[in-house]
Amino acid sequence: MATFMLVHGAWHGGWCWRKLAPLLRESGATVYTPTLSGLGERAHLAEVLDPARLDLDLHIRDIAQVLSYESLKDVILVGHAYAGMVITGVAEVCPERLSRLVYLNGVVPVDGESMADQLVPVRGPEFAAWVQGCIDRGEGCLPPPASPEEVGRRWGIPDAADRQWMFSKVTPQPAAAMAGRVQIGNPEARSIPRSFIAGEEAGFQPVAERVRAAGWDTHHLDSGHDPMVSHPRELADILLRIAGG
Repeated sequence: MATFMLVHGAWHGGWCWRKLAPLLRESGATVYTPTLSGLGERAHLAEVLDPARLDLDLHIRDIAQVLSYESLKDVILVGHAYAGMVITGVAEVCPERLSRLVYLNGVVPVDGESMADQLVPVRGPEFAAWVQGCIDRGEGCLPPPASPEEVGRRWGIPDAADRQWMFSKVTPQPAAAMAGRVQIGNPEARSIPRSFIAGEEAGFQPVAERVRAAGWDTHHLDSGHDPMVSHPRELADILLRIAGG
């Protein structure tokens, strides 16, 4: 059966897969939902480490270490949003452990790009300027949404209970992770099949079109940014179809 590793995006944690993971496991799949350093239940690391160390390279290492210590092979590595950066980097350092990369409303960087470089098309100039300003001022972390309503607006969460739940869990996002640049060049990584799952977000439609033109397997969801919260069954069905080839 399939083995999935689900990697969350900015301000999130492994908690965000709570609805989706059981649906995949019901099918017989093995599912891992690690949390990146400085986020979720590991947010306390931002209090004891130099925030500059909570960067993209560390997040790539977080996932590579789980793959190594769990002795995993043939893993379908799923990256949501910012985690498109992370899974791209993981493929560079341990491609032999992966069977497919899946970008879920995720950024798809080219060599040398940072998350901050990609925010204008996917999130708009105002949001991109806010993130870049925090980075330029040397602020350690970017604050999370300030209310359940902001959670709903930013990530397309229609249900009030879901918005409140997410608001209770989101944590500051390490700014260094948004500034880190991914290095791409491993020929073994280029051979890994890739899929893209796109919601209704206007900013990610050009990304979906670009990768579709490049021959990627692409899928559509009638959802906002966080379908693992708002549309878990539909997302599970797509992931299981991907796993089945």
